[in-house]
Amino acid sequence: MSTKSNPTTIAFFGATGGCANATLVHSLLAGYKVSALARTPSKLTSQLLEQGLSQETLDRQLTVIQGDATNVEDVKRTLLSNGKLVSIIVTGLGGKPVLQYSFRQPVTLDNPEICASSTDSILKALKEVSAEYSATTAHKPLLVYVSTTGISNGPEDVPFGFRFLYHIILAVPHEDKRKMESMLRLHMENPNESERLLRGVIGVRASLLSGGVDYKSGKGWKTLKVGTEEKPAVGYTIARADVGQWIFEELVKKDPGEWAGKVATLTS
Repeated sequence: MSTKSNPTTIAFFGATGGCANATLVHSLLAGYKVSALARTPSKLTSQLLEQGLSQETLDRQLTVIQGDATNVEDVKRTLLSNGKLVSIIVTGLGGKPVLQYSFRQPVTLDNPEICASSTDSILKALKEVSAEYSATTAHKPLLVYVSTTGISNGPEDVPFGFRFLYHIILAVPHEDKRKMESMLRLHMENPNESERLLRGVIGVRASLLSGGVDYKSGKGWKTLKVGTEEKPAVGYTIARADVGQWIFEELVKKDPGEWAGKVATLTS
Protein backbone atom coordinates (compact mmCIF):
# COMPACT_ATOMS: atom_id res chain seq x y z
CA MET A 1 0.00 0.00 0.00
CA SER A 2 1.50 3.34 -0.98
CA THR A 3 1.00 6.70 0.63
CA LYS A 4 -0.07 8.12 -2.75
CA SER A 5 -3.09 5.83 -2.98
CA ASN A 6 -3.90 6.03 0.71
CA PRO A 7 -4.52 9.48 2.17
CA THR A 8 -5.22 8.12 5.66
CA THR A 9 -3.01 9.68 8.34
CA ILE A 10 -2.70 8.39 11.89
CA ALA A 11 -1.74 9.98 15.22
CA PHE A 12 -0.42 7.72 17.97
CA PHE A 13 -0.34 8.26 21.72
CA GLY A 14 1.44 5.70 23.89
CA ALA A 15 3.35 4.36 20.89
CA THR A 16 6.26 3.03 22.98
CA GLY A 17 3.84 0.55 24.58
CA GLY A 18 3.45 -2.87 23.00
CA CYS A 19 -0.11 -2.66 21.63
CA ALA A 20 0.06 0.78 20.01
CA ASN A 21 3.65 0.13 18.95
CA ALA A 22 2.62 -2.95 16.98
CA THR A 23 -0.17 -1.00 15.27
CA LEU A 24 2.37 1.71 14.46
CA VAL A 25 4.83 -0.76 12.92
CA HIS A 26 2.17 -2.35 10.72
CA SER A 27 0.97 1.10 9.65
CA LEU A 28 4.47 2.16 8.64
CA LEU A 29 5.10 -1.09 6.78
CA ALA A 30 1.85 -0.52 4.87
CA GLY A 31 2.92 2.96 3.81
CA TYR A 32 0.80 5.16 6.06
CA LYS A 33 1.89 8.63 7.14
CA VAL A 34 2.11 8.66 10.93
CA SER A 35 2.70 11.12 13.75
CA ALA A 36 3.50 9.96 17.27
CA LEU A 37 3.87 11.80 20.56
CA ALA A 38 6.70 10.58 22.76
CA ARG A 39 8.39 11.90 25.87
CA THR A 40 11.66 10.47 24.58
CA PRO A 41 11.62 10.30 20.76
CA SER A 42 14.89 8.36 20.65
CA LYS A 43 13.27 5.52 22.61
CA LEU A 44 10.52 5.18 20.03
CA THR A 45 12.81 5.34 17.00
CA SER A 46 15.18 2.80 18.60
CA GLN A 47 12.27 0.42 19.16
CA LEU A 48 11.24 0.71 15.51
CA LEU A 49 14.75 0.24 14.14
CA GLU A 50 15.27 -2.81 16.37
CA GLN A 51 12.15 -4.36 14.84
CA GLY A 52 13.60 -4.08 11.35
CA LEU A 53 12.20 -0.84 10.01
CA SER A 54 14.63 1.21 7.98
CA GLN A 55 15.74 4.72 8.77
CA GLU A 56 14.51 5.67 5.30
CA THR A 57 10.99 4.52 6.18
CA LEU A 58 11.02 6.49 9.42
CA ASP A 59 12.32 9.61 7.70
CA ARG A 60 9.70 9.37 4.95
CA GLN A 61 6.60 8.38 6.90
CA LEU A 62 7.02 9.11 10.61
CA THR A 63 6.95 12.39 12.49
CA VAL A 64 7.80 12.08 16.17
CA ILE A 65 6.72 14.95 18.41
CA GLN A 66 8.46 15.29 21.74
CA GLY A 67 6.01 16.11 24.48
CA ASP A 68 3.46 15.03 27.05
CA ALA A 69 0.03 13.57 26.30
CA THR A 70 -1.51 15.69 29.06
CA ASN A 71 -0.27 18.89 27.43
CA VAL A 72 -2.86 20.27 25.01
CA GLU A 73 -0.34 22.07 22.81
CA ASP A 74 1.77 18.92 22.41
CA VAL A 75 -1.34 16.94 21.55
CA LYS A 76 -2.41 19.53 18.96
CA ARG A 77 0.95 19.25 17.20
CA THR A 78 0.51 15.49 17.04
CA LEU A 79 -3.01 15.68 15.64
CA LEU A 80 -1.97 17.92 12.76
CA SER A 81 -0.18 16.20 9.89
CA ASN A 82 1.24 18.70 7.41
CA GLY A 83 -1.27 21.23 8.65
CA LYS A 84 -4.25 18.88 8.33
CA LEU A 85 -6.15 16.99 10.99
CA VAL A 86 -5.30 13.27 11.02
CA SER A 87 -7.84 10.65 9.93
CA ILE A 88 -7.36 8.23 12.82
CA ILE A 89 -6.20 8.57 16.43
CA VAL A 90 -4.83 5.50 18.22
CA THR A 91 -4.21 5.78 21.95
CA GLY A 92 -2.61 3.02 23.94
CA LEU A 93 -1.57 5.07 26.93
CA GLY A 94 -1.30 3.59 30.39
CA GLY A 95 0.69 4.14 33.56
CA LYS A 96 3.43 1.94 34.95
CA PRO A 97 2.32 -0.36 37.78
CA VAL A 98 3.64 0.57 41.24
CA LEU A 99 3.33 -1.63 44.32
CA GLN A 100 2.14 -0.02 47.54
CA TYR A 101 1.51 -1.15 51.12
CA SER A 102 -2.22 -1.67 50.93
CA PHE A 103 -4.20 -4.87 51.32
CA ARG A 104 -7.18 -3.56 49.35
CA GLN A 105 -5.21 -1.76 46.63
CA PRO A 106 -1.70 -3.25 46.42
CA VAL A 107 -1.15 -2.00 42.86
CA THR A 108 -1.39 1.60 41.74
CA LEU A 109 0.17 3.55 38.84
CA ASP A 110 2.98 6.07 38.60
CA ASN A 111 0.28 8.35 37.15
CA PRO A 112 -3.12 6.99 38.28
CA GLU A 113 -5.04 9.30 35.93
CA ILE A 114 -2.94 9.17 32.76
CA CYS A 115 -5.71 7.70 30.58
CA ALA A 116 -8.38 10.15 31.75
CA SER A 117 -6.02 13.14 31.66
CA SER A 118 -4.72 12.39 28.17
CA THR A 119 -8.24 11.82 26.87
CA ASP A 120 -9.24 15.20 28.24
CA SER A 121 -6.24 16.74 26.47
CA ILE A 122 -7.14 15.08 23.17
CA LEU A 123 -10.71 16.39 23.33
CA LYS A 124 -9.53 19.88 24.27
CA ALA A 125 -6.97 19.87 21.46
CA LEU A 126 -9.57 18.73 18.95
CA LYS A 127 -11.90 21.50 20.05
CA GLU A 128 -9.20 24.12 19.53
CA VAL A 129 -8.37 22.97 16.00
CA SER A 130 -11.88 21.98 14.86
CA ALA A 131 -12.81 25.52 13.81
CA GLU A 132 -10.17 25.32 11.08
CA TYR A 133 -11.79 22.29 9.45
CA SER A 134 -15.12 21.28 8.04
CA ALA A 135 -17.67 20.44 10.72
CA THR A 136 -19.00 17.50 8.70
CA THR A 137 -18.58 14.02 10.14
CA ALA A 138 -16.45 12.93 7.18
CA HIS A 139 -13.67 15.30 8.17
CA LYS A 140 -13.53 14.29 11.83
CA PRO A 141 -11.04 11.67 13.02
CA LEU A 142 -11.88 8.20 14.26
CA LEU A 143 -10.49 7.43 17.74
CA VAL A 144 -9.41 3.93 18.74
CA TYR A 145 -8.40 3.31 22.35
CA VAL A 146 -6.84 0.32 24.08
CA SER A 147 -8.52 -0.59 27.33
CA THR A 148 -8.92 -3.72 29.45
CA THR A 149 -11.40 -6.41 30.27
CA GLY A 150 -12.73 -6.34 33.80
CA ILE A 151 -14.55 -3.00 33.57
CA SER A 152 -17.53 -4.04 31.48
CA ASN A 153 -21.11 -2.96 32.16
CA GLY A 154 -22.25 -6.12 30.44
CA PRO A 155 -21.65 -9.81 31.14
CA GLU A 156 -18.49 -10.81 33.03
CA ASP A 157 -15.56 -10.77 30.61
CA VAL A 158 -12.87 -12.08 32.97
CA PRO A 159 -12.44 -15.82 33.71
CA PHE A 160 -13.24 -16.85 37.27
CA GLY A 161 -9.61 -17.57 38.13
CA PHE A 162 -8.60 -13.97 37.35
CA ARG A 163 -11.45 -12.08 39.00
CA PHE A 164 -9.67 -11.36 42.29
CA LEU A 165 -6.67 -10.06 40.34
CA TYR A 166 -8.81 -7.82 38.16
CA HIS A 167 -11.47 -6.56 40.53
CA ILE A 168 -9.37 -6.15 43.68
CA ILE A 169 -5.64 -6.00 42.97
CA LEU A 170 -5.90 -4.01 39.73
CA ALA A 171 -8.75 -1.76 40.86
CA VAL A 172 -6.75 1.50 40.62
CA PRO A 173 -5.38 0.99 37.08
CA HIS A 174 -8.77 -0.17 35.90
CA GLU A 175 -10.55 2.84 37.37
CA ASP A 176 -8.44 5.07 35.13
CA LYS A 177 -9.50 3.05 32.07
CA ARG A 178 -13.12 3.26 33.20
CA LYS A 179 -12.91 7.05 33.45
CA MET A 180 -11.37 7.26 29.97
CA GLU A 181 -14.14 5.17 28.47
CA SER A 182 -16.81 7.18 30.26
CA MET A 183 -15.44 10.48 28.97
CA LEU A 184 -15.46 9.26 25.38
CA ARG A 185 -18.89 7.69 25.66
CA LEU A 186 -20.42 10.87 27.09
CA HIS A 187 -18.76 12.94 24.38
CA MET A 188 -20.24 10.79 21.61
CA GLU A 189 -23.67 10.82 23.27
CA ASN A 190 -23.92 14.59 22.79
CA PRO A 191 -27.16 15.03 20.80
CA ASN A 192 -25.64 17.99 18.97
CA GLU A 193 -23.57 16.37 16.22
CA SER A 194 -21.72 19.60 15.46
CA GLU A 195 -20.25 19.53 18.98
CA ARG A 196 -18.93 16.00 18.59
CA LEU A 197 -15.26 16.21 17.66
CA LEU A 198 -14.89 12.62 16.47
CA ARG A 199 -16.64 10.73 13.70
CA GLY A 200 -16.54 7.65 15.88
CA VAL A 201 -14.96 5.93 18.87
CA ILE A 202 -14.00 2.26 19.04
CA GLY A 203 -12.78 0.59 22.21
CA VAL A 204 -10.52 -2.45 22.35
CA ARG A 205 -10.62 -4.31 25.65
CA ALA A 206 -7.83 -6.84 25.83
CA SER A 207 -7.38 -9.61 28.37
CA LEU A 208 -4.18 -9.72 30.46
CA LEU A 209 -1.37 -8.51 28.20
CA SER A 210 1.76 -10.55 27.62
CA GLY A 211 4.95 -10.02 25.63
CA GLY A 212 6.94 -6.89 25.04
CA VAL A 213 7.61 -4.51 22.17
CA ASP A 214 8.04 -6.78 19.15
CA TYR A 215 5.38 -6.81 16.47
CA LYS A 216 6.39 -10.34 15.38
CA SER A 217 6.05 -11.92 18.83
CA GLY A 218 2.34 -12.79 18.70
CA LYS A 219 0.45 -15.82 17.44
CA GLY A 220 -1.24 -13.81 14.70
CA TRP A 221 -4.37 -11.66 14.75
CA LYS A 222 -6.50 -14.28 12.98
CA THR A 223 -6.03 -16.68 15.90
CA LEU A 224 -7.75 -14.34 18.37
CA LYS A 225 -11.14 -14.76 19.96
CA VAL A 226 -13.14 -11.59 19.37
CA GLY A 227 -16.31 -10.52 21.14
CA THR A 228 -18.30 -7.46 22.10
CA GLU A 229 -19.34 -5.96 25.43
CA GLU A 230 -22.69 -7.73 25.06
CA LYS A 231 -21.10 -11.06 24.08
CA PRO A 232 -17.49 -10.89 25.31
CA ALA A 233 -14.69 -13.21 24.34
CA VAL A 234 -13.44 -14.55 27.68
CA GLY A 235 -9.86 -15.70 28.13
CA TYR A 236 -6.75 -15.32 30.25
CA THR A 237 -4.02 -13.63 28.23
CA ILE A 238 -3.20 -12.05 24.89
CA ALA A 239 0.04 -10.89 23.27
CA ARG A 240 0.46 -7.15 22.86
CA ALA A 241 1.64 -7.78 19.31
CA ASP A 242 -1.65 -9.51 18.46
CA VAL A 243 -3.74 -6.68 19.89
CA GLY A 244 -1.80 -4.16 17.83
CA GLN A 245 -2.07 -6.19 14.64
CA TRP A 246 -5.82 -6.71 15.12
CA ILE A 247 -6.29 -2.96 15.50
CA PHE A 248 -4.36 -2.37 12.29
CA GLU A 249 -6.10 -5.06 10.25
CA GLU A 250 -9.66 -4.42 11.46
CA LEU A 251 -9.77 -0.74 12.38
CA VAL A 252 -7.03 1.00 10.37
CA LYS A 253 -6.54 -0.97 7.17
CA LYS A 254 -10.21 -1.34 6.27
CA ASP A 255 -13.44 0.55 6.90
CA PRO A 256 -14.24 -0.24 10.56
CA GLY A 257 -17.92 0.62 10.15
CA GLU A 258 -19.14 -2.58 11.82
CA TRP A 259 -17.27 -1.57 14.98
CA ALA A 260 -18.36 2.07 15.06
CA GLY A 261 -19.46 3.01 18.55
CA LYS A 262 -18.72 -0.46 19.89
CA VAL A 263 -16.21 -2.14 22.18
CA ALA A 264 -14.29 -5.19 21.00
CA THR A 265 -13.05 -7.74 23.52
CA LEU A 266 -9.91 -9.64 22.50
CA THR A 267 -8.25 -12.71 23.95
CA SER A 268 -6.15 -15.64 22.81
